[in-house]
Amino acid sequence: MGRTNLEKLKLVFTLAPGSGRTTVIAEKPRIEVGERRYGALKAIDAMRIILEVLQKLQLNDKFRTDGTAIELKRLLASVEKTDRLREVETSSLVFSYGAVADCDHCFLKIEETRPGASIDWELWAAPFVVSPHFVQAWVADIEYDKWQNAEDPIIYKAANRDYSSLPMRSNGLPPPVEQMVVDISLNPGRWSLRSGYVEAVGSVMWLSDIFWSYVGIQHKERLSALGPIEIQQVTDKVIRLCVSDSTFTEASPREVQDRLRDALYSR
Repeated sequence: MGRTNLEKLKLVFTLAPGSGRTTVIAEKPRIEVGERRYGALKAIDAMRIILEVLQKLQLNDKFRTDGTAIELKRLLASVEKTDRLREVETSSLVFSYGAVADCDHCFLKIEETRPGASIDWELWAAPFVVSPHFVQAWVADIEYDKWQNAEDPIIYKAANRDYSSLPMRSNGLPPPVEQMVVDISLNPGRWSLRSGYVEAVGSVMWLSDIFWSYVGIQHKERLSALGPIEIQQVTDKVIRLCVSDSTFTEASPREVQDRLRDALYSR
């Protein structure tokens, strides 16, 4: 029997070096904006790899944007011209790519809209982890990831989901925009943007030498003390670790996630 949950694969890559140039858009008061930063893995290269995997898995490669069908030729031309891959979808998968300039990395996200639509996340990850710009990747349960990282009460209200028993904190903004939000700081499935990488845990993860250069190589050495964990060297510079064949969900032991997070990120 196939799984019934929706999953996603998140991949993180470095940004291309910037020149540091700024553009003045106003003189009084003087306002400058920095140059746009681009992913070292270009959007068009990511799109071409996506097409190769779709064909290998014999999956539908007819795309839609904003619910409207778009010809592949036109889609590729747009992605190459703009170096942007806004959210596009097939009949069962959604792809999105973007740069997080303030945190010095870019990402590619592949999400299922039907359980098991990805067929094999290993095949999706394989052509990306060999990139010299690859930092990290992990597989997550979409529903679990959403609620582990939902802070705004509006999200709960829209889903008619009770949050009265959850810890709360101030959003730290000055009045009148200050409000109380859900405190997710101790959630085992939380993720946080960091400079160059994302602090996240997954039951299956791919981690590169670039990742270790950010968090510290000593964290790689801690993995062996985690107990039941499968570590595989998939390339000279990338390891794959697996602590469970199933993605983390609400039913997953908190201890496993906390220990993995401590091993990877705790100082």
